[in-house]
Amino acid sequence: MSQMTLLTTEPDGEVPDLVAEDPRSRDLLTLARRVAASEVTVMINGESGVGKEVFARFIHDHSSRANAPFVALNCAAIPENMLEAMLFGHERGAFTGAYESRPGKFELAEGGTLLLDEISEMDHGLQAKLLRVLQEREVERLGGRHPRPVDVRVLATSNRNLQEAVADGQFREDLYYRLNVFPLLIPPLRDRPGDILPLARRLIHVHGRGIDHAQLTQAAAARLVDHPWPGNVRELDNVIQRAMILRDGVDIDAESLQFEGVTGLDTSLQPPFMGQTEHVSSSVIRDQRLGDNLRSREEQLILDALRMEDGSRKDAAARLGISPRTLRYKLARLREAGVTIP
Repeated sequence: MSQMTLLTTEPDGEVPDLVAEDPRSRDLLTLARRVAASEVTVMINGESGVGKEVFARFIHDHSSRANAPFVALNCAAIPENMLEAMLFGHERGAFTGAYESRPGKFELAEGGTLLLDEISEMDHGLQAKLLRVLQEREVERLGGRHPRPVDVRVLATSNRNLQEAVADGQFREDLYYRLNVFPLLIPPLRDRPGDILPLARRLIHVHGRGIDHAQLTQAAAARLVDHPWPGNVRELDNVIQRAMILRDGVDIDAESLQFEGVTGLDTSLQPPFMGQTEHVSSSVIRDQRLGDNLRSREEQLILDALRMEDGSRKDAAARLGISPRTLRYKLARLREAGVTIP
C-alpha cells in the first residue's frame, strides 16, 4: 500500500508515488491507471495545491511513454511574448535576442508527454495556435518555414472551471473540447481526510531525510485531521516544515503546528519568529491592518481593471501599469484566497 507525498521529491531527487489511503483517492488512482494505458488527452482540474502535476506524472509513468521525456510548462509563469517560443521553438533571428535556433517544449517531449500547467492562463491568440498543433500533430518554429511532425501526448491542468471560462469568452470552446477528452478532477484535501496523516508522515520522512525520526503526537494528528486545508497539500507541506523547526525533541505536538490564515500566519508564530515577547505591540497590529487595507485596495483595483477591459488580461495589465506576468501572479493569489475573477 503506497504512502507517498503529492508535492515533494525524495532526497535523491526522484519523484515519489501518490498517496492513496482515502477511498476517494483510491478510486481516483484506479481511474488514473486506466487512463494512463490509453493515448487520450487528459484535462486535470482541481484547486491550487492538490497535486495536479503529480497526477500528471503518475499518468506518464504508467503509460507506454514512460521511458520517453516528461516535459512540463507552467503557462501562468511565462510572459505571453515568450510562451509561444517556449512551446513551439524558434529559429535563429526569429526575434531580437534569438541568437541560435532552439527546439520548443513539443519537440523536447517527442515520444513522451507534455504537461501544460495552468493552461487557462494562456492568451487567446496562442490558444488558437495550440489548437492547430493538436489537430495537425505538427509544429512550426517561430521564424521557421517548414512544419515538423510531433508525437506527443498532451496533458493539461487548471485550477479554474474551464466551462465557465468558455462561457465568459476567456477560453476557446474548440480547444476546451480538444483537451477535455478525459476529465480528471482532483478533490481538495479536506474531501479526502484519509490522506492527511499518511501525507503528513511522509512529509516528515522526506524533510527529515530519513535520519530524523520525528513523529506526530496523538493531539497533533487530531489537529491536522480537523484543519480544513484551504491550501491543500502545499499548505500541509508548509505546516510540517514549520513543525519540524518548532518542535521540542522528537515529538511534534499540537503547539508546533502553525497554520496559515487569509492574512498570514497565526499570531502565535510571531514571538519565536519575530523575537517578540508575549504580547504583540500595537504598532505591529496597526501595520497588519494597513497591510490588509492595501491588499483589499489592490484587489479592488485589479477587479475594476478587468471589468473595464472586458476580462482582457493584457489590457487590464496595461491599465494598471504592470506586466501581464505580474497580473497573472496576482490573479492566481486572489483565486487561492477564494476571490471570483471575472
